[in-house]
Amino acid sequence: MALKYEEMMKEKGFLDYAVDCKHPLIKQKAKDELGETDEIRRRALEQFRKMVLADKKLNCLTDDEFLLMFLRARKYDEKRAIDLLRSFFHTISSHPEIFNKLDKEKIYKLTGSKVISALPFRDNEGCLILIGKIGIWDVDEFSEQVLFCTALILYLCAVNFEATQVTGVRVIFDAEGYSFKQVRRFVPRYLPLVSKAIRNCIPIRFKSIHLINESIVLRYGWSVLKLFLSEKIKSRFCFHGGNIEELLEYIPKEVLPVDYGGDCANSIDGDRLVKELDKYYDRFLSMMKC
Repeated sequence: MALKYEEMMKEKGFLDYAVDCKHPLIKQKAKDELGETDEIRRRALEQFRKMVLADKKLNCLTDDEFLLMFLRARKYDEKRAIDLLRSFFHTISSHPEIFNKLDKEKIYKLTGSKVISALPFRDNEGCLILIGKIGIWDVDEFSEQVLFCTALILYLCAVNFEATQVTGVRVIFDAEGYSFKQVRRFVPRYLPLVSKAIRNCIPIRFKSIHLINESIVLRYGWSVLKLFLSEKIKSRFCFHGGNIEELLEYIPKEVLPVDYGGDCANSIDGDRLVKELDKYYDRFLSMMKC
């Protein structure tokens, strides 16, 4: 069944979540949306690296792989890219209670629960589809610190795929089971952190964020969170309530899971997510140092 699905998706031209950035469609999208060419990429990397090395407050990685994440997130505008880089490290250093003590065992366990997961195929624009299920989060077993660290490493793991840096992501946030017990862990203490992560911290291009099964509890959280967001970012949020079929207006049926009215019966399982995380974990640790 899974093999037939994969064959169907490839026949229809849908790209695998781990598609190479050298794929013709990705290369064309990089040129059209980011203005990226081999020469522009080379020049921008050279200039950006000089700016990073000249900043005495930054002591971070300067390899091409790391710098490209920030350049692509800001469409090769070096000044905006370094602002994003500074914001990234400022956010980490401003919250030592979260990022200074990583609990690897619990991060792996929470990842395996699929609190955040990815779909095996991208949408018709090449965007990676991420699904967040906050209701899975057991606040008695996993602290909000573990949740934030898990979310950050998984988003960075996703953007570590160069194709995702080019295409961006669409997020489906399923709030089924989201309770006051969980919302109290966020509101009001960590809402500024959440808004900054969405707005100007993580080197990732959010194309759209879809909320489904949202209750009064989540609406309350949103009423506060939106105060910290720009109009541009707020316009990317789509609320669907229990009308999951509305997702089909934004994301192809072929890509979506069966639970959301789609055709995908075999999403990426927890074990596979943990394996992807494990391949990236040491790189994540080196990225966090500044």
